[in-house]
Amino acid sequence: MAATIDEKKAMLGLNICYYRKARSMTQIELAEQLEITSNYLSQVERGSKILSVDKIIMAAEILGVDEKSLWDFSRK
Repeated sequence: MAATIDEKKAMLGLNICYYRKARSMTQIELAEQLEITSNYLSQVERGSKILSVDKIIMAAEILGVDEKSLWDFSRK
């Protein structure tokens, strides 16, 4: 069964959180580099908000991963 849009948003947020923590970055540090608030990033990581495509690409660059890694929903 295919994931719903809300499930995909949640998985994208979890991946951003995973890679952020793997780089020992705080939400504040990543949010500042993305030019968004840490509150908004928190909502993204929880799956209640979504980043624009530009910000997703920027996040991947900041986190040092390929954009595809953020869209890899195989990790549970």
